[in-house]
Amino acid sequence: MSSVNYAEVLILLQYKQRDHAALIREPIEQTSIRVVAATPQHAEIAAAARLKYPPNMGDCFAYALAKEEDCPLLTLDRDFRNTDITAVLPKRVS
Repeated sequence: MSSVNYAEVLILLQYKQRDHAALIREPIEQTSIRVVAATPQHAEIAAAARLKYPPNMGDCFAYALAKEEDCPLLTLDRDFRNTDITAVLPKRVS
């Protein structure tokens, strides 16, 4: 997970679940998810993706990391199907 996307998660938790943010953040930090610092190369890939596909800024960095690592991107955003990376789109739970 890009550090940019991790920041997005933390921000959303504070806005939407302020009373439970710490309870949610701790399990995320204890998983095997690797948080990768954004690099200048990620910024270049993200900028190119923004111009080509136009995802939002956070999505651009998720795309950049998936592209650099040559791995699929787990997402709920169906727009990633139109990119040149593999998107894993889990079924939404109602």
